[in-house]
Amino acid sequence: MEKFSKLKEDMNNHALRDYPLEAVGIITKDFDYNPCKNISDLPKETFYLDPAALVKHDGNIWGVFHSHPGQENPIPSEEDKVGAAFQEYKFLVGFNNKFYIYWYDDKLDTLIFDDFEERHCLQK
Repeated sequence: MEKFSKLKEDMNNHALRDYPLEAVGIITKDFDYNPCKNISDLPKETFYLDPAALVKHDGNIWGVFHSHPGQENPIPSEEDKVGAAFQEYKFLVGFNNKFYIYWYDDKLDTLIFDDFEERHCLQK
């Protein structure tokens, strides 16, 4: 899937461009990546997605990506896990071409966490 490769490339390029700050962006339902503004007061440590981006893409959001700058293994932090309470979205975290997907599954009452793979884009 060419879209999957482009999505990962776009997220990685954004993460590298914003380094050493956390990058954040929206992934649309057709898997296009849209870089957004991180409005956190501590952008080297956290991200806060600009609400204007949520409004702009309302109804067309598959997921939200953010980076963990400089991390060898950019797994979700405890704060990231709390943010996964928004069950309508998938969440991705990554840096340097390593990406993880996580979301809260209310049926299982647990956080699901996995390497981000093309198969995740095929699931509805």
